[in-house]
Amino acid sequence: MKHARTGGPDIAFRLGRRVVSAVADDMSTMQRVGAGVAAALVAVTPFGAWSKVEAQADPVVAGTAIEVGPFDVTVVRVVKTGDLGYLTPAPGNHMLAVVADVTNTGDEPQYSSTLGSAIPAPKGVDVVPRDALAGLDTDLDAGTDDGAEPEAEPSAGASPDGEGDGEDAEEPDLPSATIVNVADASNIRIFNPGVTYQVALIWEQSDEFTGDEIPVEVVGLDWIDESRLTLDNGYWLPGEVAFQGDLPLKDNTDRTGDGQGQQ
Repeated sequence: MKHARTGGPDIAFRLGRRVVSAVADDMSTMQRVGAGVAAALVAVTPFGAWSKVEAQADPVVAGTAIEVGPFDVTVVRVVKTGDLGYLTPAPGNHMLAVVADVTNTGDEPQYSSTLGSAIPAPKGVDVVPRDALAGLDTDLDAGTDDGAEPEAEPSAGASPDGEGDGEDAEEPDLPSATIVNVADASNIRIFNPGVTYQVALIWEQSDEFTGDEIPVEVVGLDWIDESRLTLDNGYWLPGEVAFQGDLPLKDNTDRTGDGQGQQ
């Protein structure tokens, strides 16, 4: 993923308009309400998108708020698009965005990285892995261990016959989301208390993915007063997957590009 080239005095306006156009919903209020009700009904029926893993977590339903650590998070939609603000996918790829309304319900500001740790990159949908340098860092970190754990991890989830769980062991190292404030297309670093932001959590995705649903996972966050392993105290620690749902993927790739013809 690379940065788009910028230029001209109105670049901030054009980038902001591009982000809004790419991730904004063009449905009416009544349509959004109807879609939310329909999604909720599908989620609780036998025909909803459930799996053995999902049965252990509460559902993610578009338009329904969930409590995640210091945040109330409402996933609004999942969108694929071309250029998104200052982010440009490599040839043959596009950008994948999970759009959510996020409110910091606490009394203190929270870093966007805390939200990023709660909503990891969707798995199994061709999200572009970390770049080579990040992979090298991971390899170096593994080399500093005693060697036992790195060998055990790939086979830990594998079944005796080598089927099923083996795919999870081969999942590439996926990047954290780039989190952008939809209102002004800027990177958001801090969530202030009591303020609701609409944000897009963005990853690069290969065009090889042709599905129409994206599995969205939300990880629970546990407050740690005192850490026994580090000198850090008072922070949110990611735990197990608390919410999961397969959400419809909206294709907005025709609403990006050079911005011409957009209103």
